[in-house]
Amino acid sequence: MPHCWARVRARTNAPLRRGAWYRVVRLNADKAVLEVNRQHLPFSRGMLQVLPIRPPTWSVVPTPPRSTYHPGTRYGVCPNCTDRQRLDEGATVMRCRHCRGTFVIAWSDEMWRSFEVVVGDPTPPGEVLAKARAAAVEALQSAFRLRTGGDDVNRLPR
Repeated sequence: MPHCWARVRARTNAPLRRGAWYRVVRLNADKAVLEVNRQHLPFSRGMLQVLPIRPPTWSVVPTPPRSTYHPGTRYGVCPNCTDRQRLDEGATVMRCRHCRGTFVIAWSDEMWRSFEVVVGDPTPPGEVLAKARAAAVEALQSAFRLRTGGDDVNRLPR
């Protein structure tokens, strides 16, 4: 199966870090097996957002009620190292204090919703993922002005 990535949906309780992307090992209509800390763990498919690529943008996560870890209403999760950081309202890019990477902040995940991997499509899974990945890469090239066929696109996580 071609690689795809999953994260827990907003306002869902799961033993996963909110906003962090995990590699999908197996996927079917009702379950997904994710690689979490080098272990393969099963999760209900309904609690996950599954994409054909790992988005190279900061995930914006609502701060859970009564949390003292991140003051404010939202925090960001780095797409490279999954470190959590406070977000500055209105910022469009942010540098991670942990890995030093600079990434766009995805204040909305609307762009990614159109690339979600929908289980139950009659097309074979490999073809569905390949089509979704190609469309997502094309959107990234356009949005972030990446060079077609260049190193920029080849560095996207698979």
